Amino acid sequence: MNAAILVAIIAGLIILYIVFLPSSEREKLIEERTTETTTGGDSSNVLLKAFPGMLGTSSGLEDEKEIPNIFLVETTNAKELEKLNPFIVRSGWFDKKAKKIDFGLDDPDNTDNVVVSFTAKKREGILAIRLNNVVVFENELTSEIIEPVKFDKRLLQKSNSLEFSVSSVGLKFWTTNEYSLENVRIIGDITDTSKQESTNLFTLSDSEFSSMDKATLKFIPYCGNVNDIGTLDIYINNKKLFSSVPVCDNAYRQSVPKSALNEGENNIVFKTNKGSYSVEQIRIALEFKEPSVKTYFFEVSSDTFKRVRNGNADTMLTIKFVDDNKQKRAKLDVNGHIETIETDKTTFSKNINNRISEGNNYVRLEPLEDMEVVELKIELT
Repeated sequence: MNAAILVAIIAGLIILYIVFLPSSEREKLIEERTTETTTGGDSSNVLLKAFPGMLGTSSGLEDEKEIPNIFLVETTNAKELEKLNPFIVRSGWFDKKAKKIDFGLDDPDNTDNVVVSFTAKKREGILAIRLNNVVVFENELTSEIIEPVKFDKRLLQKSNSLEFSVSSVGLKFWTTNEYSLENVRIIGDITDTSKQESTNLFTLSDSEFSSMDKATLKFIPYCGNVNDIGTLDIYINNKKLFSSVPVCDNAYRQSVPKSALNEGENNIVFKTNKGSYSVEQIRIALEFKEPSVKTYFFEVSSDTFKRVRNGNADTMLTIKFVDDNKQKRAKLDVNGHIETIETDKTTFSKNINNRISEGNNYVRLEPLEDMEVVELKIELT
C-alpha cells in the first residue's frame, strides 16, 4: 500500500514537471520520445536521401567529333536550252508572219551568258528580236552569219518568250521584207550549285550534351583559285556560325554556342556561292564540366551506431535507376570501401553495416557507363 502511494506521488511530480516546463522544451521532449518509438519505415530513420540525376563517363575530359573532309566545287557548263527548225518571218501588205518561241530556265539566278545564234540565208528589211516583249536586237543584216545576240540577265525568267519579226515595207506594196533563219539555237552557261553545298552529321550522347561546357569548330579551308572564290558559309542545325571569304590554308577555330547543338543528331552544312573549296581537318572539339562523380555526406549518431553494432538495426543503401533496359555500371565508395555495381535492374540495394562509422560518413558514386540515377538513399531498417 505504501509502495503504491509512493508511485502515485512520483507520477504526479513528473506530470507537474512536464506541465510547468516551457512549451518549446515540452515539445522537444515529446518529439524525442516519439522518435524513439517510431518504426523502421519512418522518415526519421533516413540518414541520406539524394537525387543524382544524369551521370556521364565523358565528364572531366576533352573529346573531338571528326567530320569527313568536304569538297565544294563550282561547275559551269554551256548548255543548249532550245534548238529550232528553220523558219521564215516576213512582212508585206498582204502577208505578215512572225515567229514566237517559248523556252524555260530551271534556275535563272544560276544561268548566265544566254544568247541566241542563227544564220540568215535570206535578208530583206530590218530584223527585230524581242525577249519578254523587250527589244533586244533590231538591225538590218548584211551577211549570213552574225554574232550571237546576248540577253540581259535581268530580263530572264523561269518562263520566257522570244519573238522574231521583220519591219514593214512601207509604201512599197509590191514588195515583201523577209528573213529565212536557220540553225537557230538558244545557249546559256548553267552553274551546277548541287556541288557547292555539303552536309554531314555528328551525334552527342545524353551525357556529352548534359555535361558539355563549350564546343569549338576547327577546320582548314584550301582554295582552288584564290582569285575566284566566294563566301564560305557554315551552319550547324540551320544556325549560321561562319560567313566570310576565308584566308586559304589558315587554321580556323570558331566557337559553337551550346544552344546551337542538340542532344542526339546534329547536322553541319558547308556551302559557297562561288569558286571551289576543299575543307579539311574538320573537328567539333568538346570541353566538359567538372567530373560527374557524385559525393554525398551523412551523419551517424552515437545511438544509431550502437544500434547497428548491437544488431538492433541495419543500414541499407538503395540506388534507383531509370528503367532504360541498359546495363548500369558504377563505382561505389562508402568511407573508402570500394566496389563495382553491375546490374540491369532498376534498383540496387546493399547492407553497409560494416562500412559506416560513428559521426561523419560519405558515399561516392562514379559512373562507368552513362546512366541516370533517380534516387540514392541510406536508411535504418
